[in-house]
Amino acid sequence: MSTLPRDTERKYAIIRAIDALERPTLQDIAGETGIPAGSVKRQLTSIRQEFKVKILFIRDPGSPEGANGYYALEGWGILDRDAFLRHFGG
Repeated sequence: MSTLPRDTERKYAIIRAIDALERPTLQDIAGETGIPAGSVKRQLTSIRQEFKVKILFIRDPGSPEGANGYYALEGWGILDRDAFLRHFGG
């Protein structure tokens, strides 16, 4: 059983999902983590602010108003990628 707070576990699960999945949509991340899509969106904001992780939303130019797209992890911020994946890689 993990000793991490639930909120931290969720953030780590989202980071793992974005790193592991190819071109993950919000729905992909929610499905992979079991976290509701609305909570994923809130957590993404928090991850960006707390850990300075650079997570981009890449818009699909063919979708109406660019509403569709996927997430890409472009920088690990204050996290060490290798250490993170070694400890929390799933």
